[in-house]
Amino acid sequence: MHLKQHQFIAFIVTFLFCIKAEGQTIFTINKEGLTITIEPSQMDWLEDAEGSATFNDYINHSLKFINKPGLSEEHKKDIWCSFSILNNTNFDKEYYIQTSKTGIVECWIKNKSDTGWKHRRSGSLLKLKDRSLPSNTDGIIVQLSKGQPVDIVMKLRSGLSIYQTNHPLLTLVPLATFERQDSNRLLWQGLFLGVILVMALYNLIIFFAVKDLSYLYYVLSLVGLGLYFSFYYGIAIEYLWPNAPLWDTYCFMLIVPFNGLARIFFTKTYLHTSTILPQTNMVLNILAVLCGLLMIAGIISYSLHIDILNASVSIVGFLGTIILFMMLYSGLVAYYRESYKPAQYFIYANILLVVGGALFITRELRLIPDNFLTRYLIQIGTLVQVILFALGLASRLNNTRIQLANEIVEKERMALERETEKKQLFEKQKAELQLQVEEQTADLKKKNLQLEDIISQLKNSELKLTQLNQLKDKLFTIISHDLRNPLATMQSTLKLITEHHNKLDEDEKKKLSHEAQASLDNLNQLLYNLLQWSRSQMNLLQFRKEQFAIHGVLINAVKVLQLNAHMKNIRMHVVAEENLVGFADKDMIEFVMRNLLSNAIKFSFRDSEVYVKATLHENRIKLQVLDSGIGLSASKIKKLLELNESITRRGTEKEKGTGLGLLISKDFIEKNGGNLHIESEPGKGSCFSFSILDYTVLNN
Repeated sequence: MHLKQHQFIAFIVTFLFCIKAEGQTIFTINKEGLTITIEPSQMDWLEDAEGSATFNDYINHSLKFINKPGLSEEHKKDIWCSFSILNNTNFDKEYYIQTSKTGIVECWIKNKSDTGWKHRRSGSLLKLKDRSLPSNTDGIIVQLSKGQPVDIVMKLRSGLSIYQTNHPLLTLVPLATFERQDSNRLLWQGLFLGVILVMALYNLIIFFAVKDLSYLYYVLSLVGLGLYFSFYYGIAIEYLWPNAPLWDTYCFMLIVPFNGLARIFFTKTYLHTSTILPQTNMVLNILAVLCGLLMIAGIISYSLHIDILNASVSIVGFLGTIILFMMLYSGLVAYYRESYKPAQYFIYANILLVVGGALFITRELRLIPDNFLTRYLIQIGTLVQVILFALGLASRLNNTRIQLANEIVEKERMALERETEKKQLFEKQKAELQLQVEEQTADLKKKNLQLEDIISQLKNSELKLTQLNQLKDKLFTIISHDLRNPLATMQSTLKLITEHHNKLDEDEKKKLSHEAQASLDNLNQLLYNLLQWSRSQMNLLQFRKEQFAIHGVLINAVKVLQLNAHMKNIRMHVVAEENLVGFADKDMIEFVMRNLLSNAIKFSFRDSEVYVKATLHENRIKLQVLDSGIGLSASKIKKLLELNESITRRGTEKEKGTGLGLLISKDFIEKNGGNLHIESEPGKGSCFSFSILDYTVLNN
């Protein structure tokens, strides 16, 4: 059916569902899924040319308003309207009042049962989080109770010249319908951008492989095109810069010229216009300068908040159309006049894109109507271009390889001729050459010895590299196994808080917040342990032995973990002589004691006791941490002490742990000349012990 017939039928359906009562326009919802389009002529719009009127001025019929203004072209004015919506269905409804693109949309809503007006805001100049519905479209969510009218007062302010309010179009659409359409938008545009991203990465890899600039410029053109469609279909404001609505409004002034600039340089390098099409190359250079000037103008206007947006739309669109046609023209001339075969793919790839781009730009300039072809043909053309350009670039690369192969053949031919000359000289200078051979043989022997030395060095390097790879694999294993769980827990908790914030009561919010904090604390401790372990494995930790008082180290460890023990009502006892002086790396020993004591608390039962002991044993100081908790099996002890693998399990009250701290402690003990000993029986507790040098004995 013709577009005008569709519009006429839509107008008749809308007219049948709206009436006027006492000067107030009422729109009636009397069936499921009904969408109503409200043309400007269906309501009385009032204009506030000065933009100073308030909501009270409007409802009190202030003289600041001009009745039936005819909707002038001045973009700095405010326009106001009011209407009612009556839900005649048998169910409560949730509707979305969508407006045309507007700077600021303010809406006051009042149900029959409300004592006052509810204020809602939206608009393209608001941050996404400040909008009634966090979407790239402008509109307000309204709740419709069955059988009750809802009064609506709306104010539209353009704010910038690109957001015209001279033709305010409103659409009443069920929220579920809108969300379904919006999901489809995200799906299809996401697939399109995904293809663009994959092809950009593919061609970027080829660029690094062959060092051909045409691949780089093509990648930049794909990036520019992806950015533009992200901006146009709202992906950018929703996911890239949700807190920068002003930048989202101005960014096309940089993105479109940048895309044009990349396409120009791609055309120049792909078709070699500087050599085979000098006149066309000069025109392309002029267009490149214009694109650069437009980008500078865009940066200045955005930085200084100079509003040239409405004029820029026409200029940018016109320049973009010229660039597309120049690309197609350059390909035609290169292929048909200069017989440059790779230009064939260039032509085929650009035909559909040029037509789609021209339709898209003229539609944006409001010169032709909006339909499927004018909106989406450019994206279809882009996908076709991506495929054909891949073939074209492959053909061009193949031609380059053939040319390179011919050059190699020619070099080999010349080398063969030189070899023949050498053979002739060899007959004349046989004796001299024999001497040279002997000298070269001696030189080769010398180089062979040097080569053997190099091989030996390479083997040593290979051994070090193997050790580094083993360290890397171990590090990745720990990260993938231990880092993922707290991150996933924290992500799930934060997702519940953000997505269901309005559905949670205060106790649930506090509980989720505490869980998120606990997960974050666990993650922080894991990262600290992981950093210490990594630095230890790569010998980055400074190992400094010094004398220190054993009793002070034990007391400090107990103080640090006092709160953890208090939460489980666990009593900690320090049994040590105050005159014991150890000789080791104090920081490492403190880390070990904190970790062993933390594990003892974690795996002890509530209302139990933990002992920290230090005794002199065979001229060494023996440090022990004893608990009466859940204990360790023999297999777990073997896994830790012999296989150097971490043990991950939960404490007696479901406390989380990774086992990485114990692995680090074992490493630190060994660096200080000791060994970790574990005596344990499941269900009866554990005793972790190690020994360090006694400074008094060592000094004597």
